[in-house]
Amino acid sequence: MKQLETGPYGRCVYDCDNDFMSNQVVNMQFKNGATANFTMVGFTRKVGTRRTVISGTKGEITCEFAEPVKVFDFLTEQITEHEVCRGQWGKLGGHGGADFHLIQTFIDAVLAEDPIRIPTGPEETLESHHLVFAAERSRHENKIIELHDGYGKP
Repeated sequence: MKQLETGPYGRCVYDCDNDFMSNQVVNMQFKNGATANFTMVGFTRKVGTRRTVISGTKGEITCEFAEPVKVFDFLTEQITEHEVCRGQWGKLGGHGGADFHLIQTFIDAVLAEDPIRIPTGPEETLESHHLVFAAERSRHENKIIELHDGYGKP
């Protein structure tokens, strides 16, 4: 409570020096011609709920937080639902429980002395951060940013 009353955490987001956007669309085109877009909206009816849509040439995958993953087949027009672990998502902390699972996976790999249990390595992590930094640079400079070799170095 003291931090809320006297520290930076109690400041109104509209009255402080916050310079983060409330929404953003990032469009990406990859070497192989594939395209992707990421849309972030800070304020929605369901605050804090992530909605994922992946559209391909043969179908579409959608998921909203802990709801079933739905696969729509364009050819058959059939929807297949896949249940996800609903468990304690909301109680597991940040990012819908992803923070908890990230640390749990690391601990499991260390205890088992098995690095294979960690599905991504530092290269993938670094590359994803470069994408985010490029998106932020694009926003500030109002221009297209080209990434070469995935690391933003022309």
